[in-house]
Amino acid sequence: MFVLESVWRPAAPTAQVWSVLADPRLTWPDWWPGLTAGASHGVVGPDGLAAPGTWTQLRVRSPLGYALRFRLDLTETTAPSDGAPGRARMDVTGDLEGRADVTVSDGAGAGEAASDGAPSSAEVRLLWQVTPGPPWFRAAATLAPAPLAWAHSHVMRAGERGLTAHLSPAPPA
Repeated sequence: MFVLESVWRPAAPTAQVWSVLADPRLTWPDWWPGLTAGASHGVVGPDGLAAPGTWTQLRVRSPLGYALRFRLDLTETTAPSDGAPGRARMDVTGDLEGRADVTVSDGAGAGEAASDGAPSSAEVRLLWQVTPGPPWFRAAATLAPAPLAWAHSHVMRAGERGLTAHLSPAPPA
């Protein structure tokens, strides 16, 4: 089993980051390089965001030349409020099997404004606890786990950069 944790620090308020990650239209491939969407089904909760029952099929291209296909099923979600973090739990099936957990909270200096008066930025923690599905991938994980962990980190950094760019205000004209 791989236990892979990534921490993102997009320069945006927690509520804004949550609304992008919990968009029931599952728009992640719009801003995450290397991620392609297949079929999906969004369930909209009372807050207008994704609710349990939401699922999506994704394809991710690795910098090592392979692609993985998997499905994420949202099983639990709690939006951030009053300083408490937002949490989402997803079952993962396909080329990866296991669970993914996402936590979105106020970053360093939570509850304080930045020196320019802007609200503090969010911190996103993504924890994957997965096992490889296909035999070739299980063999690679056994023989060469370090390159696979590097590939995961590369894909996740691309996601962080894409989210940060997506959340950045447009420059003045």
